[in-house]
Amino acid sequence: LIDLQNDFKIYWNKSPIAKLIPGRDYLNPTFELIIDDILESNQKKKLIIFIDKWLKNKIDTILKSLVDLKNIKEKNSSIKALAFQLYENNGVLKREQVSNYLKDLDQNDRKILRDLGVKFGRYHVYLHRLIKPEAVSLRTLLWKNYHQKYFDLSPPKFGLNFLSNKNARSKNFMLLCGFEKFDNFFVRIDILERLFVQIINTNTENKKEIKLIPEMLNLLGCNKEDFKKLLKNMGYKINIKDNDIFFKYIPPKKTK
Repeated sequence: LIDLQNDFKIYWNKSPIAKLIPGRDYLNPTFELIIDDILESNQKKKLIIFIDKWLKNKIDTILKSLVDLKNIKEKNSSIKALAFQLYENNGVLKREQVSNYLKDLDQNDRKILRDLGVKFGRYHVYLHRLIKPEAVSLRTLLWKNYHQKYFDLSPPKFGLNFLSNKNARSKNFMLLCGFEKFDNFFVRIDILERLFVQIINTNTENKKEIKLIPEMLNLLGCNKEDFKKLLKNMGYKINIKDNDIFFKYIPPKKTK
């Protein structure tokens, strides 16, 4: 009966009754009634209490792992610091951003965070439950409401793991949707981790070079040419032998 839609309005039986407005942070929006002129004072108070409770429950349920992270009671400063960074960045962090925090976490600390839904990947540290369609839709809606911009941006179609887009998109918004940018390509961050696992688990005679197998293309849902371009953007060197494609990771040289 009650629903929050992409126009930031809350509907009751398909009729708008309230509209979201920014609150103290993006997980705590406030709202204003649209129909307050036709309500008596007592009815108005009851409706405000009802909507407030419904909205809070929706956010607490769908974005539970983010809310739990915000309310973490750990005394360990490294855990708290990483939890805060994750919360501030909407549940997705590039691993390089927090490499210093990660050095200070032992296996016990990581388990505490894993139990809250944190995944420590090769490229990202993120809350894996937030990449589900319902969570992405709500997070991006709340994010746009809080910042009061990016209204023309919408999440990629659910089910896509790989996007080729030459048009400039907001990198921050796409990361919020769970996609990492590599030049003109976007790859879903959990699929990126699965690709990395596939790469390290590939049995090859020469461990320094990895052979491109169809499963890698199937995982991403892209063609061979795009995959080769993506590998180059990820720091891999391509080598073609007898129509087979091999690739090898070449770490970037550190400048002093």
